[in-house]
Amino acid sequence: MQGLSAIDSTAAPVGTSGAGESLRCPPLDGPADRLIGRQDELDRMTDRIDKLVAGAGGVVLLEGEPGIGKTAVLRAATQLAAARGLRVLWSEAKELEQHVPFAAIGPLLAAVEAVAPTTAKPLRSQGVSTGTMTIGYETAAIATLLAATETLCATGPFVVILDDAHWADPSSLRALHRLGELLRELPLLLMLAVQPLPRERGLSGLLAEFESRGAELVRLGPMSDSETAVLVELLLGAAAGPLLSAAVASAGGNPLYVTELVTGMLQAGLLESGEISSAAWTFEGHGSRSIRLPESLTEAILRRLDHLPARSQQILSMAAALGQGVEAIELSEVLAAPLIDVWNVISVAVASGILVRSGAELTFRHDLIRQVLADQLPPASRVTLQLRAARVLMSMKAPVERIAMYLLTDDGPLDATGLEWLMNVVERLVIRAPKLAAGLLARAIETTRLAPERYDELRLWQVRALLWSGNPTEAEAVARHALSQGATMVGRRQEAASMLHWLLAHACFAQGKLSDAVHVAESVLARPGLSSLQQGRFHGFRALSNMLLERFDTAEEASAQAISTGHANADPVATHLGSLTLGLLRFHQGFLGEARQHGDRLARNFESNGRRRLSTIEPYSLSGRCLTELDEHAAAEKTLTLAIRYSEDTSGVYLGSNRLELARSHFLRGRWDETLIELRACREAPDVFGYAAAAECLTALVAVHRGTFAGTPESLPAPDNRSEGLVYPYLRPWVQALVYETQGDSSRAMAALVDLCQEYTDGRAPATVSQMYPDLVRVAVAAGRADVAAKVAIAADALQARHATHSRRATAALCRGVAEGDSALVAQAVESFRQAGRPWYQAQANEMLATLLAGDGQAAQARSALANAIDLYAGFGAEWDIARADARLREFGIRRGRRGRRNRPKTGWQALTPTEQKVAALVAQGLSNPEIAARMFLSPRTVQSHLSKILTKLRLQSRIQVVVALAQQGAFTTTG
Repeated sequence: MQGLSAIDSTAAPVGTSGAGESLRCPPLDGPADRLIGRQDELDRMTDRIDKLVAGAGGVVLLEGEPGIGKTAVLRAATQLAAARGLRVLWSEAKELEQHVPFAAIGPLLAAVEAVAPTTAKPLRSQGVSTGTMTIGYETAAIATLLAATETLCATGPFVVILDDAHWADPSSLRALHRLGELLRELPLLLMLAVQPLPRERGLSGLLAEFESRGAELVRLGPMSDSETAVLVELLLGAAAGPLLSAAVASAGGNPLYVTELVTGMLQAGLLESGEISSAAWTFEGHGSRSIRLPESLTEAILRRLDHLPARSQQILSMAAALGQGVEAIELSEVLAAPLIDVWNVISVAVASGILVRSGAELTFRHDLIRQVLADQLPPASRVTLQLRAARVLMSMKAPVERIAMYLLTDDGPLDATGLEWLMNVVERLVIRAPKLAAGLLARAIETTRLAPERYDELRLWQVRALLWSGNPTEAEAVARHALSQGATMVGRRQEAASMLHWLLAHACFAQGKLSDAVHVAESVLARPGLSSLQQGRFHGFRALSNMLLERFDTAEEASAQAISTGHANADPVATHLGSLTLGLLRFHQGFLGEARQHGDRLARNFESNGRRRLSTIEPYSLSGRCLTELDEHAAAEKTLTLAIRYSEDTSGVYLGSNRLELARSHFLRGRWDETLIELRACREAPDVFGYAAAAECLTALVAVHRGTFAGTPESLPAPDNRSEGLVYPYLRPWVQALVYETQGDSSRAMAALVDLCQEYTDGRAPATVSQMYPDLVRVAVAAGRADVAAKVAIAADALQARHATHSRRATAALCRGVAEGDSALVAQAVESFRQAGRPWYQAQANEMLATLLAGDGQAAQARSALANAIDLYAGFGAEWDIARADARLREFGIRRGRRGRRNRPKTGWQALTPTEQKVAALVAQGLSNPEIAARMFLSPRTVQSHLSKILTKLRLQSRIQVVVALAQQGAFTTTG
């Protein structure tokens, strides 16, 4: 016996306290399930588990063909982990549940909820009401898993195992992807068992991502001849003779095949004392003899059933067709068979090794065995059986996802029973499993003789399900088809038609097809018979869509109608849409006071009206944007973080926008590392309105100032053609101008901005364009375009007049001072930028002040201003700014002394930024990433990225090592 072949098969299964039996790993079940050989593979897994004990998380990918022993290796790894005091959470994916959300990791979600109840909210509380447009069940469930995992990791390392991950549903794969992002910082080890190719796209992407992050890939090949001999001896209790050894060689070293082959022959009475008996031989002509062996694993598995009565074989096949688990009472009901008969079959199957106990559940010993048995039923019989199972489960009030899964096995219309069940549970099913719901609703609509009102209701739910499952394109197609079929709807059906138009507008909006959304709204408003409440809502939708299309006059008119009609009907939907639109318009125009009033009112009303969720309404970002422009940075980042969390719980339409806004807030505040973190997250979010292009440009802007930009002006991404609205259109020409400037071409830099300059005079530019004024006025002066500099100064003055803030006063003073050569005004700008909390702009003002003072012959004052600028630039790593400032002042014979801050080291404690120091200190207090995020008003992913940089700079592998190193260093004090 090699490797772990002698592991005690009676060892208690490893699970999570309070998590329930279903989380326990399948126990070792006799010789066939004991691990033979695999020493090299086990050594690698042991090394990885030991690293986890030391605090370093990671991934192990166990790959091999069916029956090769992946589950047995995972069992051995479970016991290795348990022997080191680690907690293990076990789950397995099932082929029949590939479309059930979170089926693969459902036990893990239940476990973390049980273990960390203060962090993990009960999933049954997630979801929203029927009047909502989007739902956050999946995102909320993943957030629950991540938050509870953080809590669990704070108390020690643990292992998450997923067997048969190739059957995992998309929701589970997304959850695993997010878990994988935590592995660098948390003492968490993921172990996934998968089959080789072919693989679904989602799984392939996940495994590629894990491998790129250094996952340990362990491939299981066939057993050697000597290892096969050991397995046969364990099965028989005696060594195999030469004839039997030759026979099992046909199994190709596959442990499952060997087991089924030998056990089948043993049960058939064809083996004696480790050798093939005479009963196995058949005689042919001339006295020759031969033995017929199973030619495939499928045949070997079926041979195991030869000794069972035909009825018992049929019951096992039908049980296999219903799934991996077997429950006697449920199976008895489905088959309409006496419970005692079913139980007798189950008992024989357990004794034969076909079924095994996994905690409190009976399951097929291997999914391949289940598949072989299920395939013995004709397809039509299997469908009939699963439909009957659905009806039985309806009476037992089983989970709606499981019932829907069985109902979908048939491709015909639903019968009356299925239709009635669906109507009773449709809301719950759409919330929990919208993809399953969409498929089932499509079948239900095919049911003949549907009453018109029921047909309308089913169509509405189908469109909702398609929207909520992230398929707005098909939702639009279904809605348009339904509307084309019901052009003459009256009465209650007319109300359904209005709701269908409402959903259609949202489907267009969710695709970024704003003109189509406006057309839908306007076509409904032009029809007679629309109620006042419906008019208000469609005016609100029309207002917001036109605002995003930059049709400002129409947006203002429509928002006023929505607000007045909403107030008259006490309808928060119309009022919120109108207020959001008007607030965005005032923000665009620069009237921060009025914009903030709308934003704050929107958030308050949202909170007080039951947090009604609509994909078109995001209640926090308007206030967050206003706070950024008002220089209230801490409050802005807190509010924008709320906006991000809200977007994650809904359709995600605004998620990219909110991450971009938070990145912009960080940028203005001079927190460029946080800026890049959020920009990366923005590019990963759903990109409906072209946020990714803006995020790329803002990323490039930071790179230009840091001297790390390697592209060309033409390589910067243009606005996404899919989006009809423009997101910060001035970003691309701004960055292009700076790239030209780095190349020493000030005239081309100016040319890149000429078109934008025209917009300053006609008032169409968004108020946020003022963030580029300092660069623009400097480029204009360098290019000898005093006229442009004067226009920028006028634009800055006009914006300040609309709502004065420290940063707007600073920008106006800087632009006017540079345009007119007035160093006193620029000095005022330096102080105002300091008061505004915008240190990078303060550095720019100091640089321009130094240039003006040097030109006036005030060398000492110029040198001091230059030193101040360089000191601030160094804090951002703005190497190009430093080089530019030095070069500009050298033209006047001014060189800075040694006062400027030296560059921060790349590694060690001194390499940590102030924010990273705070994160490290809070890690030392034992806080999880979500707790640190709440304390510092950051997103958990931002904290995660900071922790990753801390580990890199300190050359550590886990947060536990950070705690130890910090205690030894005594470098920082904890911060509250």
